[in-house]
This record gives sequence, structure tokens and C-alpha cells, in this order.
Amino acid sequence: MSKKFCIVILACAAIAAPLAASAHEVYVLSRSEIAQAVWSPSPNPFSAIPSQEKLFLIWGTIVAVSLLLVLTASVTPLFERVFDPLLSRLKKYAPLVGRLTFGLALIYSGYHGAFFGPELPVAATMPAGLAQLIGVALMIGGFMVCIGFLTRLVSVVALVVYAYAVLMYGTYMLTYLNYLGEIILFIILGGGIWSVDSALPFFRTTSRRLKRFGRRLEKYSFFILRLCFGTALFYASFYAKFLHSNLALDTVNDYHLTNYFHFTPLFLVLGAFLIEALLGLCFAAGFEIRFAALFFTFFLTLSIMFFGEAVWPHIILFGVNIALFFHGYDQYTLEMKLIQRARKGEPVL
Repeated sequence: MSKKFCIVILACAAIAAPLAASAHEVYVLSRSEIAQAVWSPSPNPFSAIPSQEKLFLIWGTIVAVSLLLVLTASVTPLFERVFDPLLSRLKKYAPLVGRLTFGLALIYSGYHGAFFGPELPVAATMPAGLAQLIGVALMIGGFMVCIGFLTRLVSVVALVVYAYAVLMYGTYMLTYLNYLGEIILFIILGGGIWSVDSALPFFRTTSRRLKRFGRRLEKYSFFILRLCFGTALFYASFYAKFLHSNLALDTVNDYHLTNYFHFTPLFLVLGAFLIEALLGLCFAAGFEIRFAALFFTFFLTLSIMFFGEAVWPHIILFGVNIALFFHGYDQYTLEMKLIQRARKGEPVL
């Protein structure tokens, strides 16, 4: 590996570092730091603008121009002719990617004895024996989802688990709304064509009503997943970088991120908050979906490398990103409504 390539990778990792948090600050900070940051008053990140107003305007302009360039390229007829045939073939694999993602995420959640994230241990809310039983059940359910066996039933059980977590942890579970999106997706779609459910005659004959139910709601399935995923990203950023901005400030200071960026710590937090919030809005509204998925996946990878975080809590993020990239646009996306409504096909990025 060349020296120049290493420098580029390190620079990209440094750029990605402020993006690593969402509510993922809870993955890299100690419990005492988290408790202190949550309960102590947090500064408003927007208060950093007056002292660096010129920088804020410059970077805001760069982001706006970048989005405009991506949008222009995305709807260019040449790009559409080149990429649309490939992207249209990928669309049918989106449910399979989503199902494998959901199954693996449940398996790892059960293995680590957590409600979807390491900061939410099952044993913290129930007796140890029952917590172990739930962990085993999550692993079994995850395996069943991976092979597509009783997918809707497992998804309903997962919905009950998510509801229980909401009762225990309240609005913080908005951070894991992407799980709810996956749950609803497979309550609607079931196992799909590459599944045990579709291969066994018994399930083909006994699930006709469920299939009719799924067909009626199928057009909403990826819209719901996209909306939940985008909302989760937005809320995670809002929680850790605005509502409790001390979480992000502690991350900036602990990892000496100002050595890479010659900004004030609060200005870094503001930039990360705005970028993550913008990504969430892009997914939720259906604007530049594939570009947002590529951008988020790339920088999520670099941030994990930089911070040395555990990979398993991010499986759901990687998988949903890939599934949304494969699926692309649906009829409820903003970009299709405003730009592609008089044209065939869909935007490239």
C-alpha cells in the first residue's frame, strides 16, 4: 500500500470522525462520562456560529453546491441510460438484503444480551434467567429470519420486544427506529421469494391471506423503512449533538479531533449535527437516496476504523443502507414527485 494512499485514508478517517456519533457516542464514552454529559447542561451548538460565521457560510455553500451537482448528474439522461439497467436489476434483491440484515442484527443482539444496542442490556430490566432466555430467543428468531422461515411471525415477536424496550427506555428508542422499520417491512413482505416459507408447499397454501395482505401494503413497505431509518438518524444526531451536546463534545475532546480540524469543538459538533441531520432528512423525504446511502456507508466504515468501535451494533445501519441503495426510489419519494414525474425511470443517485 503506497504512502500517498495511506495518507488519503487517514485524512478521510479524520473527516469522518465527527460523524461517528449519532447516538454512537454512547459506544465510545465511558458510562460515567455518558451519565455526566446527559445530566449536565449542554451548550447550544448554534452558538458557535457568530465566532466562525464566515466558515459556516463557506461550508454551507460547499454542501449546497455538492447536493446540486449530485442532483444534476443523477437526472442526466446519459447517466440514466448507463446506470438504470443495472440499478433496476438490483431492486429485486433489496428485500433479501434487508432480511439478512434484520436476521443478523437480531442474532448479534441476542448473543450480546442487548435490546438492539450495547447500551441497552436486557439484564438491566429483567431477571438474569429471563434475560438469557430472551437472548437465546432473539438468536433463534434471527436465524429463522435469515433463512426466511416464519418471517412474519418472528417479526411480530420482534415488534413486541421493541414495544417493551420503548416502555423501558422511552423516547431514546427513536434512536433504534430503524429496527422498527425492518420489523414492519417484513410483517408486510414476509420471507419473499428466496425463503423457506416460499419453498414449502404447506406455507404456500396456508399463507394466501397473508400474501394478499402483503400485496396490498407492499407499495408502502420501503417507504416505511426509509422513513424510520431517516428519522432514526435525525433523532440520534439531535440527541447526542444538540439535546445532549456534551456527549459529542466529550468525544471531540477525548479523541483530540481538533488536532485534525482547526475549528472550535462546538463548531465541529454543529457541523456533524447538521450533516447527520441532513442525511436523515434525505432518507426520510426520499431525496438523493443512493448518494446518501453511499456517503453514509463510506464514512460510517471510516469512523468505525478510527474509533475502533464494535461492528455488530452497526450491522443494521450498513444493511439498511445497502437495501435502500438497491431499492432506490418509490412513488412516495420527494425526488420522484418533483423531478421525475414527467419522465420514465428513476434518478440514478
